Amino acid sequence: MALERELKFSLLDPYVPALPELLAALEGTPFEVAAAPLEEQHDRYFDDDAGGLRAAGWALRRRQLDGRGWATLKAAGSVQGALHEREELELPLAEGDDPPWPGPIRDRIDPLVDVDGLRPRVELRTSRVRFAILRDGAEVATLSFDAVEARAPGGERSALFDEVEIEARGDLPEVELRAIGQAIEDLVRLTPSAVSKLERAEALLLLATW
Repeated sequence: MALERELKFSLLDPYVPALPELLAALEGTPFEVAAAPLEEQHDRYFDDDAGGLRAAGWALRRRQLDGRGWATLKAAGSVQGALHEREELELPLAEGDDPPWPGPIRDRIDPLVDVDGLRPRVELRTSRVRFAILRDGAEVATLSFDAVEARAPGGERSALFDEVEIEARGDLPEVELRAIGQAIEDLVRLTPSAVSKLERAEALLLLATW
């Protein structure tokens, strides 16, 4: 499994800086920034009725992006302030492949839950404004401004929230990832987030039912 390392922040004001502002924020650092296409993501998180995957420390997701499907299994990992580190296994899905789960993912979750009993529990639709952070022309991190709508599948109630993620690419050291984060924090008012999108969505949807 690959190691995912990222900084996660809550965005109190849904503000996305323009590219010249980001270039100015990174001036004096070894990094540059380039705009990337807007992404519309549709995620569904799966578990059984007893929450077996959550109890075992895993999150299972199906994502639709640009007409393609992906299955992702993520460990709970570790959290230190805004820094999240966790193992993940992400594999492409064939068109119309809903389910079964790809073999390597199924092999990992089969001892934990009845795979055939998994059902979608939370649905997220995310509009992502993405920027590539570059060093010497190579992408070393991804900066994302996410506007998220969460709901239970088939439910009428929804919850909205905004986040910023800065995800390391390759072997970018933690100290450099944090340096990028500090530069962005000097530009945009950010609040470190110690929870995943799924955890935040579940908490907000629970509040919405009260």
